[in-house]
Amino acid sequence: MKARLGIDILEIERFRKSCEKYGIRFLKKIFSTKEIENMKDDYLKFSIAFSFKESIWKALPDEIQKNYSFKKLKILFKEEKPILLTKIKNYKILMSYSQTGKYILTIVLLLRN
Repeated sequence: MKARLGIDILEIERFRKSCEKYGIRFLKKIFSTKEIENMKDDYLKFSIAFSFKESIWKALPDEIQKNYSFKKLKILFKEEKPILLTKIKNYKILMSYSQTGKYILTIVLLLRN
């Protein structure tokens, strides 16, 4: 079984400022309508989801990356836990994150079936 790793670190305040500066137009470039409705105005959830999308995309093999834009990688929160809705053929995806007051760190492990 082959494994691929993706890691991302994101400064929460920097992401929040981008959201405030560019508003819904910025969010719509990254997130689906369903994701935006799910996360409402919670910048922390948006930050976590964005960082996960970065980590997933980094872990994807080059030939698969081109098939997955950030909008195609759908992450919703259920009971305050991020859940990846997108399935990637032949891969099991494990996700974990940690946060400090200032940063979000996400780690994604893709396991090839």
